[in-house]
Parts: sequence; C-alpha cells; structure tokens
Amino acid sequence: MDIEVDVGKIAIAKYKEADSLTSTGIGSCLVITIYDPKLKLGSIAHAMLSPESRRNNTKPEAIYIDTAIEQMLENLLFRGAARERLEAKIVGAANVFVAFKSDVPQKNVVSAKEKLKQERIRLVGECVGGSTGRSVEFALDTGIVTVKTKF
Repeated sequence: MDIEVDVGKIAIAKYKEADSLTSTGIGSCLVITIYDPKLKLGSIAHAMLSPESRRNNTKPEAIYIDTAIEQMLENLLFRGAARERLEAKIVGAANVFVAFKSDVPQKNVVSAKEKLKQERIRLVGECVGGSTGRSVEFALDTGIVTVKTKF
C-alpha cells in the first residue's frame, strides 16, 4: 500500500504500515523526506509557500519549510526514532514557470538545508532546481527515494 501526500500535507509511516510514501506534481514546491533506517520509519512533507512560516498564520503547518520539518521531527521522535539515525532528502524547487523567474524555489532549498542543519539531521541526498516537475516514491523498507522527472 502506498500513501499519497498532497501539497501542504505530511505523512508518517513504518514499513509494513505502508510500502511507500509518494508525492506527485512537485514543481516549485519542496518535498522533504526524513528516515530512521533502524526502525524503517519515514516521514514526507510537500511544502510550498515561503521558506519560513509566519507563526500567527492560520495556514497548515506543512505549507512552510520550517514548520513542516519541525512537525515531521516531532512525529518521528514520538514514534521512537532516534535523532542521530535520521537521514533527510529533498526534492523539487524547480522553476517551472520560467517566465516568472522566481527565487522562492532556491530560497526554499536554502531554508530546508539550514533548518535540517539546525535540527542536526543529516542531508544525504537532493534532486532540486531545474525547470521540470517531478514525482517521488519514498520506499519505507530501504529509505530509497525514487524521483521521476516530468516534462
């Protein structure tokens, strides 16, 4: 069974609760995966707006990079993950609307890397930038994130 994660959402699962966590339609958004290989426990977020939340905003926590990572960590640690084992990967941040030349996708990448470093989570892989959309499949038995490019 796969769990599909939409924009602005977070999912968490152990292998055997689900085979994989997936997300499609990743353009300028940033998908973050965090994995505990010992527990085969993973979380995925499909964040979109600005790199940093406005904490008094009523939007869902997963819309923003910083609060998405905070929520993912809280959920993972609650389920028994160990911070020192956690590995993160990031995917997306494409400039799919070339005519607009926005710097928000790149700011999201920088923000994610800074937040992961602040939280002492190793970034072990990334597939970011460019001008084409992507989809991801995050296998919970191995932690492998398969990225498909859409153009």
